[in-house]
Formats: sequence, C-alpha cells, structure tokens
Amino acid sequence: MLSVARRLVACAAVLAWSRGAAAQSTILHPSERPADSIELEPHLLATPFNPPGDGSGAGFGVGGRASFEVVRHGFVPSINDSVSVGVGIDFMRYQGSGVFSPGVCTRTATGPAGTGVCVEVSQRGGPSAYLFLPVTMQWNFWLTRQWSVFGEPGLSLYWFDYRALGASPVLFLGGRFHFTDRLTLTMRVGYPTFSIGVSLLF
Repeated sequence: MLSVARRLVACAAVLAWSRGAAAQSTILHPSERPADSIELEPHLLATPFNPPGDGSGAGFGVGGRASFEVVRHGFVPSINDSVSVGVGIDFMRYQGSGVFSPGVCTRTATGPAGTGVCVEVSQRGGPSAYLFLPVTMQWNFWLTRQWSVFGEPGLSLYWFDYRALGASPVLFLGGRFHFTDRLTLTMRVGYPTFSIGVSLLF
C-alpha cells in the first residue's frame, strides 16, 4: 500500500511539473519576450575542428558578436520567433599550420644503417593565428522567459596569420539562459568555432 501511495505521489508531482512547465512556455505567444533590439556578446572560443585554409588542429580564442533585430515577429507568425543580423570579430590560435615547420615527430622507424626515420608528426606545422569576421542571420525561438534558442547560417571572412585572405560558410546552433531580461548566458556550437559568453540585451 505504501509503495502504491509513493507511486501516486510521484505521478502527481510529474503532472504538476509538466503543467507548470507548459504554463510557462512562451513559444506559442508571439512577442511575449523582452523588448530589446540589440544584443552585445563577448565570448570565449574553442574548437576541435581544423579551420578553413592552411591551419590545423584544435583552436582557442576570444571574440565578440553584435546582433541587431530586423524582424520582430519572425518567419512564422503563429510562434514566438524573431530574426536578427549578426556581425562579429573572433581571434583564434590553432595548434598547426601547413605553412611553417613540419611539426613534432611522434613515431619513428628504423632506417638504413640503424638511423631513425620519422614516420608520423603531431601536426602539419607550428601554431597559426586566425582573424574571423562572421556575418550571420540569427533566427531566434523564445521557448520560455528563461530559455531561447537560435540557428545562425552565414559567411565569414578570415585572415590566416594575417596574410592570406579567405571566406568560409559558417553555421551555428545556440541557446541562451536568461538571468534577467537584459542579461543572458549564451552558448553556441557549430563551424568553425564553439563559444560561450554573456549577452547584454538593449
């Protein structure tokens, strides 16, 4: 009997939580969100991917993004969405480069007359630096007063070691946890970088 009672209490708690979560949802209530039009976001960067161009290996860096709302009611009038245009600047340092030294030898084999021959290196070259200038379209979905998510396709110019100029497509998926209507923790995964930062909404 006690076991049945515990199960009933657990089911009631789950139902109550589900109803509470549903009541807090804002995705089906267009414009039920902070009245802001500018987002400024300093962030830290990391990536396990090789960058575009001649760099290679994992990378770390810092950067910032500014996003400007251009469509208040988004592409789907029945849901709580918006569209912004984002511009940014990111500085990245990668482990390797195809331009400089051949890297560190990690495996050798015995060659003629007992000499050691390197058959594997840790990377394609020495460290490399990148400057990215991304421009994106940010499609936001406002799920609750505390959570919003977004997708960001776009294009980025980049300078490899501040000499070679190139361009690369970018694609990010991200989310924000809203501490207040004006301050959020913002996380982003995608290519060419991952980021975590703080957004100020105006």
